[in-house]
Amino acid sequence: MRLPVHLQRDIARQHFYDPTLAHRAISRTTGTHHDTIRKFRQQVDASGLSWQELSPLDDDAWRAALGTQDRSIAQLKTHPDCELIHAEMRRPDATLERLWREWRETTPDGVGYSQFAMLYRAWTKNQHVVMRRTHRPGEKLFVDFAGRTVEIRDQNGGPSTFAQIFVAVLGYSNYTYIEATASQTTKDWLKCHANCFEALGGVPEWVVSDNLKAAVWRRERDRTVINPAYRDCLSHYDTAPLPTGARKPKHKAKAEVGVQIAQRWALFSLRDRIFFSLAELNAELRIKAEEMNRHPFKRLPGCRLDRFLETEKASLKPLPGTAFELSDWRYSVRVQDDYHVEHQRRFYSVPHTLARESVDLRFTATVIEIFHRGRRVALHPLIEIQGNARTIPEHRPVIHSRVLDAEPRALLAWAMNVGGNVELMIRHQLENRSDITNGVKAARRMRDLARDYGEARFEEVCAYAMPLNITSLRSITSILKEDADKRFSITQAPKVKIIGELRGPSYFGESA
Repeated sequence: MRLPVHLQRDIARQHFYDPTLAHRAISRTTGTHHDTIRKFRQQVDASGLSWQELSPLDDDAWRAALGTQDRSIAQLKTHPDCELIHAEMRRPDATLERLWREWRETTPDGVGYSQFAMLYRAWTKNQHVVMRRTHRPGEKLFVDFAGRTVEIRDQNGGPSTFAQIFVAVLGYSNYTYIEATASQTTKDWLKCHANCFEALGGVPEWVVSDNLKAAVWRRERDRTVINPAYRDCLSHYDTAPLPTGARKPKHKAKAEVGVQIAQRWALFSLRDRIFFSLAELNAELRIKAEEMNRHPFKRLPGCRLDRFLETEKASLKPLPGTAFELSDWRYSVRVQDDYHVEHQRRFYSVPHTLARESVDLRFTATVIEIFHRGRRVALHPLIEIQGNARTIPEHRPVIHSRVLDAEPRALLAWAMNVGGNVELMIRHQLENRSDITNGVKAARRMRDLARDYGEARFEEVCAYAMPLNITSLRSITSILKEDADKRFSITQAPKVKIIGELRGPSYFGESA
């Protein structure tokens, strides 16, 4: 029966109030044909239910109790399994009509194609509902780069560069941070995070990011490989990364919407401005971000800044006591046979047991850390001069330490036998250099030079070089090869040859 439920209730109410009431009387008050009212009153009587039992029922239960469901022909026929149809539609070249034909071959009493398509589309529409996410204060910070860039012109007429726009949005208050940076590299990505935490005055529990390389190296079936530099940065601030699913923008809807609002609010208003530096652009972006955070909500009281200051800021974790130092990484670096690793033509020691193993290098502006299977095995200050090495004594095997301890004494004893100037030179190599290993190597090579050129000659060169503070192996070798100390003596004045054409004093005396 297609009679609306509200009319059914009205008719039933009058029927129970006065069972003797004529059908035509009820028809006049409800606007329903008297024959329809007759049939409906018969169904009510047949149900055996009272008004007290019927009145609390909702519409579906009411129809079921009285048997007044709208039973069309399509409803009486067999319906398809839409979930199975949906799985088949994912296969290449599948069409609804083809699937309907195959289904009808096994289900002759099934619905027709038009009803089949309507049922499937209604089912798929219900699958696309969106979950509304709620966030606790201080729980999540959503970060992303905007799709748009801003041109930075060169004042000297060089090529322009294009600044990337970093956007961060707090989940609870929607408080937004905007910063322009030179690129989307790991270094700039980490710098933006550090600046953002400093601007917020605290750190959230989680940082939700996209899958850009600066944050996520790769995704595997059972794990996500986070960029180690990004992991170190967030660990320093006592927070953790929470990358979204691949190609799942709804997982970070806050960031997507925040980027969209930032582009409309800040970038669009600056579209006609010309910028010559990142600092100039960031100064304008800070002003626009403050305006956006102070702008009142449309449906909620207050603004982003109010919600941030009143509730969310107090829920953030405190900043660490030290600032984060930017770092870079090198991975799977092979340790040489002499238990040193090479980095930028400089050599750093590791425990000798790791010779020929693979290690990872983390280096900042001042130090280099060496890791083996996630455990730090060495820490060195960066070496300034290419070709130099730094060896921690504890990294050597015992036999090497014994040899190195004995060799300096032997070299010094040899120098004392040759002469005082050679002793000064060798003692300088062994005692006045910060790196004893390279000092021993230089002293050993100087001993070889003395054997090649003669010890007496080497004593002469040392006597010439030490007062001039010439102590490097390269300079001593050059003096020996070029005989630089014999070219002239600073104590002997050069003689001037008198040419015959020169007029002597007598010439001028006679003319006088």
